[in-house]
Amino acid sequence: MRYLTVNKVSINIDFIRGAIAKVPLDPQEIDTLLSSCRIPRSLLNEPHARVSLLQYARLITALINASNDELLGHAYQKLPVGSLSILTHWLVAAQTMEQVVRRLARFYEILGKGIDVSVSVEDDLFYIEIGNSSHARDSDPFIDEFAFFSIHRILCWLRKDIFPIDQLHFPFPAPSYAKDYRLMFYGAPVSFNSNSARIAFSRELLDKPVLQTQEDLTQLLEDPFTNFLVLNFYGESWSAKVANNIQDKLQRLPSLPALAELMNIQPYTLQRRLAEEGETYLAIKNQVKRDAAIELLAYTDLSIEEVSYRLGFSETSPFTRTFKEWTGVPPSAYRKKQ
Repeated sequence: MRYLTVNKVSINIDFIRGAIAKVPLDPQEIDTLLSSCRIPRSLLNEPHARVSLLQYARLITALINASNDELLGHAYQKLPVGSLSILTHWLVAAQTMEQVVRRLARFYEILGKGIDVSVSVEDDLFYIEIGNSSHARDSDPFIDEFAFFSIHRILCWLRKDIFPIDQLHFPFPAPSYAKDYRLMFYGAPVSFNSNSARIAFSRELLDKPVLQTQEDLTQLLEDPFTNFLVLNFYGESWSAKVANNIQDKLQRLPSLPALAELMNIQPYTLQRRLAEEGETYLAIKNQVKRDAAIELLAYTDLSIEEVSYRLGFSETSPFTRTFKEWTGVPPSAYRKKQ
């Protein structure tokens, strides 16, 4: 397993709006935390603005620590800081992944607060369902997204591998940022307006052993929420392989034939495999450039001119125009501090 050293994935600003929507903190304190994570409040008013996954992870961590609630006010009771640590200590001691998912459900049953989790097996799949017990709750996109995102990352960490999500069901209409679920859930098939919030995996996973150790957990828990949220792997999809291959070539991106030669594959075969995943080389190039731009603007002191140059733009004006098309705001908006 190899971790990406710099996570340059970006997500829609609506994920930030969801995170702060119910957190029991004063607006001024929220503004301070946004600023500390280099997220200008002005971006919250821009429907197409984006932030890096690292910014999102750091904000989630800051909000949790400030509110002492690991579910940020979205559950029917506060889930105190330390709950994840207790859970992961229990999970890493399991022998198999079936023990893991059973312990996951049992943990929230014993806790009696936060969220309700159940596990069921149907044919070749097993399901983890949220909110189907006696504690009824209205549909809450944030808690469903965040819970499934966290559960999948925890299970992947325990296995030291990315394994696919077979099905993902949400009990609310598709949000405007639904396309970003492809990034958050590794391209999993998603359905909306379902009867319940459920995530499904292959039943074969239940027989797999847990590969992490208590020593590994100690390192993870130095900053658990950030580590889980930015946990990433070199993906096995062709889209991920292409993105990884061009990360360090943004100043002069190769043509598709040149990239195919580097990847030891015929150009038409690479093009076909990207098409099968619903992607094109042009779209991937734009996504990688966009996310790299956000990362550089948020976490470096490079001038906009230098960022433009590093991304292969001959002049600043076309970069500014293109960045605004990507995010709805000019690059300077990402440099404004509160």
